[in-house]
Amino acid sequence: MAKRRSRPLAPKDDLDLTPPEERRARRLKRLFFLAIPAVAALIVAIYFAAPALGGALKGWQSRRLAREAFALIERKQWNEAAAKARDAHLLRPGEPEAWRAIARVLLRTGQDTAALEWWKKLDEQELLTIEDRRDFAGAALAAGELATAGTQIDQLLAQRDGTAPIDILLAGQLAARRSNGVLAVDYAERALADKRAKPYDILSGAILILSATKHESPPHVAAWKRIEDLARDPRNAASLDALVFLAQQQSLVPPSKPRSDTSLSLRASATQQSLAPLTGDTSLSLGPGNATSQTTTSMGLLEIADALEKHPDARPNHQLLALQLRAQHDPALTDQYVADAVEHFGKGDDQTLAALTAWLNSIGRADKTLQVLPLDRAMRRQDLYLQRINALAALEHWDEVKEGLSNERFPLEPILQHMYLATARTRLGEATAATNEWQRALEAANTPEKFLALANYAEQNHANDIADAAYSAAIKLTPKNRAAYAARVRLALTAGRTADAQTLAAEILQLWPDDTAARNQDAYLRLLLGASDGAAEAAERQAQVLVAQEPSNWSARATLGLARLRLGKKKDALAAFRDVRATGAEPPGALAVRALILAENGYEEGARGDAHNLGAEHLLPEERALIAPLLYD
Repeated sequence: MAKRRSRPLAPKDDLDLTPPEERRARRLKRLFFLAIPAVAALIVAIYFAAPALGGALKGWQSRRLAREAFALIERKQWNEAAAKARDAHLLRPGEPEAWRAIARVLLRTGQDTAALEWWKKLDEQELLTIEDRRDFAGAALAAGELATAGTQIDQLLAQRDGTAPIDILLAGQLAARRSNGVLAVDYAERALADKRAKPYDILSGAILILSATKHESPPHVAAWKRIEDLARDPRNAASLDALVFLAQQQSLVPPSKPRSDTSLSLRASATQQSLAPLTGDTSLSLGPGNATSQTTTSMGLLEIADALEKHPDARPNHQLLALQLRAQHDPALTDQYVADAVEHFGKGDDQTLAALTAWLNSIGRADKTLQVLPLDRAMRRQDLYLQRINALAALEHWDEVKEGLSNERFPLEPILQHMYLATARTRLGEATAATNEWQRALEAANTPEKFLALANYAEQNHANDIADAAYSAAIKLTPKNRAAYAARVRLALTAGRTADAQTLAAEILQLWPDDTAARNQDAYLRLLLGASDGAAEAAERQAQVLVAQEPSNWSARATLGLARLRLGKKKDALAAFRDVRATGAEPPGALAVRALILAENGYEEGARGDAHNLGAEHLLPEERALIAPLLYD
């Protein structure tokens, strides 16, 4: 018997009478239940992936801003480049390309010590490119970290694809900083002989040779000719900088009314470079030595001035430099040249007016600065306002300076306001108020760059206690700030605090154990303070090696001679100064050691002559004690 179904099947041709709305609701219901797990999975994925996606997006944006900063650096638009670099870093603080942009813009504007910290971050992550190493080495040379520079230069010289002229020049600059002029010239001539040398390589190489050779020597004369050849060709990329260099070798300040140095600003625009990063323009590095001595050249003042004025890339500051050369050539026309400058540039934009007023202040025409820069116009920009303040200071209108800085009509950086007020109050005889202003400036500083700027300014104004405190604060924020350590040693030596200087030198040596200059300074100061025989023997060995490496290093010879003298080796001590001739640029302390050694070896007359010549020189108490018996007949 067939089994009957519990529910009869509907015929195939029966119509589905379910309403469409119900069918649609059923489908939506099924889709809803199916979508719940998918949405949950998506939410979980987004939750875990969002940080990575956000980081990737921020990284891309940071790198884009860094690339824009690089482009602005090439166009020397420092303010804009600084802003882009800072934005890139703020967007993603761990982005290496942002570090690179900040380091490069700091280096290009002369803030070498600050740039070093960023290059070191890249080095720690092993992300340095060849171009980075060059910039790293340049910053280290400028900051005095020779061991760091040497490490990077060794890497550059070891390139498999061959060493570029710029790398050879860096090696030459390092040799010059280590007092090895012969090696420096050799490197420079190798770079100049390289057919791949670019215009700026040629200019840098020629300047390096000038810094390491005597005026009448053939290499010196040839180097000058190279610079002049660059300067005469306006199509050459380095021609404008070559012209500026030639102009700077002249005595640039034309005769003017006698004046004292009353400018409130830091020398060499260090204030703008340190406190308002990237507001200035840097064009030419003169290398480790300043080739400031003139030589016989065929380009005279007027030819250089003509070339500066006609150069297609000349800016107002170059044209003002040309007028300055003309005034130097014909001092009787100085007033006319000043009037021409005021007429041509006095109604220019803010940047032009800033260049004009800085020039007027530099040549002692502060009264003209006040004429072209009324208070209302000066209130537009910080650099204009500071030029007006500088003009008032040059005219010794200290009450007006004090009022202008105190009324806060223009919002200066607090550190600028207080350190300038300190100088003004000092000039007005308000000693207590000046001390308070210095303390307020210390409190207002909150970055290594600001502490260094304050220290530099305080040192210039003989507030050495404030300078030392500011350098110390900079070191606390950046423990490996070589420039700040060197400055503290300099202050201690200036004050005659030999023991403090030696303690600082020992700290430097601990941080930079491969720094031969620091090692030699530490050994020399220990010897002055009465080092033990064991320390004297170690100092002798180290100094002997350094003298062999750097024969022209008088500081190393002084350490070697003093160590041998302490060990009772009088004749050997005399040999430390054999085959070396004094040129007038030697450290006074080294000459004091030589005078003592001459006396110990029976050369009384020469020793007394040297001692009397050192009478007016600054010597440490221990150094002066070495020659004290020689000063009395």
